[in-house]
Amino acid sequence: MKKRIIGLPLLFASGLAQAQVAGTAPFDEQDKDANPISFSRCFSHVPLRVEGQTDANAPITVTADVLNATRDGKILYQGNVEVLQGQRRFSSDYMELEQQSRDVMATGNIQLTDGTITVKSDSTLTGNLTTKDSQLDQARYQLHGDPGRGTARKVTLNNQKGEVDLQGASYTTCPPGEEAWQLKASTVSVEQDEVFGEAWNAVLWAGNVPVFYFPYIKFPVKDERQSGFLYPSFDISSSNGTDIRLPYYLNIAPNYDATVTPRYMEKRGTMAQLEFRYLPTQGQSGVLYGEFLPEDKKLANDPALAAEEWQNDARWLFSWQHNARFDRAGHWRGNVNYTQVASWDKNYLDDFDPPVGTVVDDQLMQSLNGGYYDRHWQLTTEVRDYQILKSELPTQPFQLMPSLTLNSYRGFGDFDAALDAELARFENSDEQAYQATRFHIEPRIIYSLIDQPGVQLKADAGAYYTHYEQDIPNTLGAYYRDTWGFDENSLDSSADRLLPRLRLNGSLVFDRRARWFEQDFTQTLEPQIQYLYVPYDDQDHIGLYDSTTMRQDYYSLFSDRRFAGLDRISDANQLTAGFTSRIYDNAGTERLRLALAQTFNFTAPRVKLFPSEQLDKTKRSFLTFEGDLNLDNNWFVHAEAQQDTRNHQLAAGNITLEYNEQGKLAQLGFRHLSSGYFSDSISQDLNQIGGTVFWPLAPQWGFIGAYYRDIELHRNLDSLIGLRYDSCCWAVSLVWEQWQKEDKLRTPAEANQETSIGLRFELKGFSSLGTGSKFEPGTELLPYYRPFNLNN
Repeated sequence: MKKRIIGLPLLFASGLAQAQVAGTAPFDEQDKDANPISFSRCFSHVPLRVEGQTDANAPITVTADVLNATRDGKILYQGNVEVLQGQRRFSSDYMELEQQSRDVMATGNIQLTDGTITVKSDSTLTGNLTTKDSQLDQARYQLHGDPGRGTARKVTLNNQKGEVDLQGASYTTCPPGEEAWQLKASTVSVEQDEVFGEAWNAVLWAGNVPVFYFPYIKFPVKDERQSGFLYPSFDISSSNGTDIRLPYYLNIAPNYDATVTPRYMEKRGTMAQLEFRYLPTQGQSGVLYGEFLPEDKKLANDPALAAEEWQNDARWLFSWQHNARFDRAGHWRGNVNYTQVASWDKNYLDDFDPPVGTVVDDQLMQSLNGGYYDRHWQLTTEVRDYQILKSELPTQPFQLMPSLTLNSYRGFGDFDAALDAELARFENSDEQAYQATRFHIEPRIIYSLIDQPGVQLKADAGAYYTHYEQDIPNTLGAYYRDTWGFDENSLDSSADRLLPRLRLNGSLVFDRRARWFEQDFTQTLEPQIQYLYVPYDDQDHIGLYDSTTMRQDYYSLFSDRRFAGLDRISDANQLTAGFTSRIYDNAGTERLRLALAQTFNFTAPRVKLFPSEQLDKTKRSFLTFEGDLNLDNNWFVHAEAQQDTRNHQLAAGNITLEYNEQGKLAQLGFRHLSSGYFSDSISQDLNQIGGTVFWPLAPQWGFIGAYYRDIELHRNLDSLIGLRYDSCCWAVSLVWEQWQKEDKLRTPAEANQETSIGLRFELKGFSSLGTGSKFEPGTELLPYYRPFNLNN
């Protein structure tokens, strides 16, 4: 029979379910860095999570085999008692309601669920509908959508105080009957209005063995923050020895917080780390980060550095990252990206591996930029400097102090108009370096002569105008004179450059149906041709501020530039021809892409990067090839090559082969650079080979390995081998790695070997503790990445 009754145990049973979730929160700190092997059997007992909350005023439906009312005012429900309210469900064998006192008691096969947790008990539930206080004995709970589960000898809910007490509580993520670990506490207390709960006498058990005792734990029960210690971490390496960090979190305000971390390094000393995060107003956010080591014992005790003035100096780092939007539409924006270490400390980032600072070619960038961003135009300004983390450089980079840039692009039917302009000031800390103010403007008009499906032809006409006001020192630095060939008299204090430009670019797309290996495919052939004309203008009287030679690849051949930056605009009277061919399967997946291109110069370019450079009088560029293959969604191949067709030599090339299927990964690669063509970056040929593997050996065992070798130098660059055991609720991994590491302070002319042995333990759903490299493909020097450029 069915009867609607208002105010039955579901009203407070839902509160009990919420309390159980809160009570287990302290033990549910997942390790985001873990990469466990997934087993369906591990989660077969876990119900799916049902999102959404039931309205507390929703009607309640009660069913039972037998309903009786006694003379003393009790209502008795017997046999298959079930109470439903939305997603909430309560069931038991027997339940009685005292109508006058509104006391409730239920026994036998008690089960309640609200879509996020299921709580069961074979004992007794008691409570009161008026006070909504309740008590449940011998409770067992299972989270939904999460392997977390546990027990509680007694659960007491005090509705007036908003407090839940659990006596004899436990938590684990292991499947039933496989409790490799559990966390047990004598008492757990949660106040629903508080951010944190408390647990006393918590013991971590490994099987039947207690391994760690926590007299007292505070844990989060809401998505709010509160000050307190975070989990410590430690590492062991040959450079720093034992490395221990104990972070303390400070919840200053809803929009401000900080983390203070004492870091003890056995071989170097104790460092202080501070991170301050802020959200001052809507649309703005930033992070201030600093590190300070009063004295580095490793440097202070090194006899080889006794003559250095900085041997006993403090080592420090400061970083400021800020992003801002100043209006609701996001037109006005600003950014700060600033990181600095002590001027002498070239090896700071290698020694301490801070979580901030991006090093590109041994440079730390320090930039402040902002401006107005519109759909059709942008006006931006930037101040930029670099800190060079390399010893004995002959030159220093130029500082941008500042620049003002305008970029605009707009379509008018068949015509498109573009304008790029820049006003920039370049300064240098070297008194024997030239400096300059540069103004550049570049208007363009693009006309679509043909714009049809499969056929495109565009004409692009424009001009470059650049004006320089250069400050030339009386004595120019030796590097500028002897290496680049500049002269105090050859550089003009005022220089103008005006160059027209014409570009025609056309492409066709042909496709055909094909059938190979009993499968249907679509093959395309996409020829592309470009003519570019820019007249010659001698530019040796202009210094180099932000320009360098661009590396050739398929796409750069169809560019209108031979140099990056604006200090050199190459002359061109050239034709570039190439084609791309693709193969798509019948599902639209791109299986193969091949691209081949070469530039033919009617007149060899005469513009040089610097005066002493020897001109290459060849009229052909490298024959450039790129290819990608997706064989069966598991096997992939990527290849690139630049061939000098005049001398029949391979200037550069690389090839990567990868197998990737359901947790199995193997990648092998080789790259080559010829010093004859890249002498500005390498002194001898570069030939490197290596690969990485990530492979399950058995359902619970995994293996990783990596090896990279420099064939020309006959030395290993990076080697790694590791093994992991992964069960449903715990894992352990052992990783050994050895790599080449520069020490720019002690031995700048040579690379040293760094060795690390990492051992990591993980209790899934609780915590992890370990040291050394993580169990993942790639290495310290060469992280894993996929170079394939196919669509889909």
